[in-house]
Amino acid sequence: MRDHVAGRYAKALFDLALEHHVLEQAEADVRTLGEVLHATPELASVLDNPSISAEELKQVLHTSFTGFNTIVLNTILVMVENDRAAEVLSLPEHFIALLNEHRNVATAIVTSAYKLSDEEITNVKETFGQKSGKTLEVENVVDTNVIGGLRVQIGYTTYDGTIETKLTRLERELLKA
Repeated sequence: MRDHVAGRYAKALFDLALEHHVLEQAEADVRTLGEVLHATPELASVLDNPSISAEELKQVLHTSFTGFNTIVLNTILVMVENDRAAEVLSLPEHFIALLNEHRNVATAIVTSAYKLSDEEITNVKETFGQKSGKTLEVENVVDTNVIGGLRVQIGYTTYDGTIETKLTRLERELLKA
């Protein structure tokens, strides 16, 4: 339920920012909000605490994020007024997802046996960006269980070129013969 509500507020924020031509500033503010909430668990727990009044919470948020674009700050304050303060925690994730969709950007989670070099990451971006038709942001996950090769996940699609998978396919084919 929480994610669904945060998604609706994020969509409203995104639409307003796009309409008022302040998408870049809204992005910067929302990313800052996410970083602050992640780095300050105390603030996150205050948002999720029903014993703190909406007025007190609005004052804390207004003071904390006074430099934010009016649309972003007002969205956060409206969420508090509507008793949706806890959903503010999920707002950045949903907003960034909408922004990435708008910009045709996707995140590629690349699992490998070792940390990829900048050149290897560039190759992954180019190769799998063409396959997916999107501009990719790569997140490299090192998994010591991977013997070699890569596993690339973009959204719900996984490209598995790990040695383990290739050996499993070979074994299946040999057993068929």
